[in-house]
Amino acid sequence: MKKIIFLMIAVIGFNLTASAQKAINSVHFYDVKNAALEKTYIASIKEINAIMIEIGFPNNYYTYMKLNESDTTSTYRSCTIGHWTSEKDYKAIHDNAKYKAWGAKNKDNNGVFITGQLYRKFYTVD
Repeated sequence: MKKIIFLMIAVIGFNLTASAQKAINSVHFYDVKNAALEKTYIASIKEINAIMIEIGFPNNYYTYMKLNESDTTSTYRSCTIGHWTSEKDYKAIHDNAKYKAWGAKNKDNNGVFITGQLYRKFYTVD
């Protein structure tokens, strides 16, 4: 019985490690035009995060971040990081009808952030 429990724990540990190794982060760097647009965008991020939970992907979400006011960098002062558990989940989420409907509904509001952005997709190395 102890061997079976040990084996089950080992398999679960391996699956968790394998999942972590498949993790992806998408990073979008851009500039926010004004505070009103930023407020609308943040609400949009909260909405899509709730949708991802609703469609069965609670460990996938976006985080909005920006530089400190004291930072003198003149471009790419804001970013959105997408946290994805795997390439498979990333694709499933982006292909989901509710995700696409969110994108269409927020196209005009979020488009100002997409235009001129610097986008990269990072994969976990170890």
